[in-house]
Amino acid sequence: MTRKLAPFTLITLSILAIAVPMFAHHGTAGVYDFTHRITTKAVVKEYIWANPHVQVYFTLKNDKGEEQVWGIETVSPGNALANGWTKKTFKAGDELLVSLVPAKGDRTFGTCAQIVIVADGKRFGGNGRCMGVEGGDMNTLPVKPGYTAVEVKMPKDTRERPESEQEQ
Repeated sequence: MTRKLAPFTLITLSILAIAVPMFAHHGTAGVYDFTHRITTKAVVKEYIWANPHVQVYFTLKNDKGEEQVWGIETVSPGNALANGWTKKTFKAGDELLVSLVPAKGDRTFGTCAQIVIVADGKRFGGNGRCMGVEGGDMNTLPVKPGYTAVEVKMPKDTRERPESEQEQ
């Protein structure tokens, strides 16, 4: 009987060994502060097009006028392409309007990003709907203390997104 259970046990343990890290990767409840938001003007510092998530780093000034570098984790490159992003969507020096849910503590990183390129008004990212936020709409959250002076009004989301451009 024990010999018959050995393959089943081995397969079950193998599946768990693969599945558990996948779920852990997407656990955001302990990382992000879903009770506040930051909406600000920013300047792109770096744009990283890589798996598992495309990342945008930018500078902003807090209430004290101190310049900080923040980052946002977005979707995978494949999903980004489907949403109109390319490897060349953002360039260092681009001025942005950014709205995000910040990480907990003093970490300068966020998620659930809405991004508008100031020069042409193109919008990337979401419309403020964010899993983890009570009621689902991050636009209703209060501003994180220390960032009230950087608060800007995001333009109305028309739900229009740039068409996908595959690299040639």
